[in-house]
Amino acid sequence: MDEVAEHIPLYIQVAKDFAWYGVVAMVVTAFTTPLAATLARRYGVLDVPDQQLKPHARPTPYLGGVAICLGWVAAILVAIATRPSMPLGMIVPVLLGGVAMSLLGLFDDVRELSPKLRLALGAAVIATVMLTSGIGLDLTRTFLKLFGIDPPVWIGVPVSFALGLFIVLGACNSTNLIDGLDGLCAGVTAIIALGFFVIAARLAVVEYSREANDVRLVLAIAMFGAAMGFLPLNFNPAKIFMGDAGSVLLGYNCGMLLLLFAERGTTVRWILGGLMVFALPIFDTALAIVRRWRSGRSIFAGDRSHFYDQLVDRGLSVRRVVVISYALAAVYALLGSLVAVVRLRYVVPLYAVVVAATVVAILKAGMIRAEPGPDRPESSEPASPTA
Repeated sequence: MDEVAEHIPLYIQVAKDFAWYGVVAMVVTAFTTPLAATLARRYGVLDVPDQQLKPHARPTPYLGGVAICLGWVAAILVAIATRPSMPLGMIVPVLLGGVAMSLLGLFDDVRELSPKLRLALGAAVIATVMLTSGIGLDLTRTFLKLFGIDPPVWIGVPVSFALGLFIVLGACNSTNLIDGLDGLCAGVTAIIALGFFVIAARLAVVEYSREANDVRLVLAIAMFGAAMGFLPLNFNPAKIFMGDAGSVLLGYNCGMLLLLFAERGTTVRWILGGLMVFALPIFDTALAIVRRWRSGRSIFAGDRSHFYDQLVDRGLSVRRVVVISYALAAVYALLGSLVAVVRLRYVVPLYAVVVAATVVAILKAGMIRAEPGPDRPESSEPASPTA
């Protein structure tokens, strides 16, 4: 704690140096979101309600993800232009990969890809980014160094690559699944971005020689700004949906940050903190998979098994459920941010208690009970939010 207090002026300086990139993302996204809604209406890119997986009141424009992507890209480009310390070999592949993931999501919004094809194409994009940037190729070393093991490159790199690919794909899927109520994904990822920024700032102050400092900070603040710029028109009742073009990009950004917290063998506490910050989408995805499996459904089949759907089905309003979700996300983000001030030997048991308490709460609430049978036709997970 004393060390953190001594570095407070440095944290303030980091916030000042990077906050305006978030402002760039927010302004660009806020300006382009109404334009995206207008284009969506003109060309009929609308999410039409079906009273099942899409029970919102009226046809709602997609293309909000395009505005999110434009804001995110603008912030990164400004950072590249104004920060000579920005490692281009790392940030440029991440930037191009994010654009590719957003375009993939946009194509799915407009034409609808099969879940397996979308997964394969997304994996190809993420794999390319990892191999060209080197991000995530030290994951195995990060975890094994706790036990005094330093695996040879021919083992460590392939295992790290597979694990990193799984993490980023999982993050993309998790944010896509949590995009189910007006304002839910945008608000939750904005909170997650703040938690990530706190961890990135700590690394920038204490691990100042790490070449990924600027990348971590810019990605976190750009995600925050883009999500916040989109949120006003997406909050209930939503005027526009982000679709896969936005949710997949936000998940990709989260996944890449998780890998960057383990950059070059950085101590495992940072990636554990990042995972805790991202806990709400992780728990929601796990809940959906378990419930679908117990109900005999494909894990790719869309249903109303998410925690927020179950809360709505129990009589809570959409706004109340979204606010509750924001509060949960904030609690997890705060707990994850504790890695900046708490030693690893205290963090691990604390997080174990939090995970156990969350699982117990889910079980007590009866949220994983198996459904008696498919009560609505199976389809791929909807690309659009339901309100």
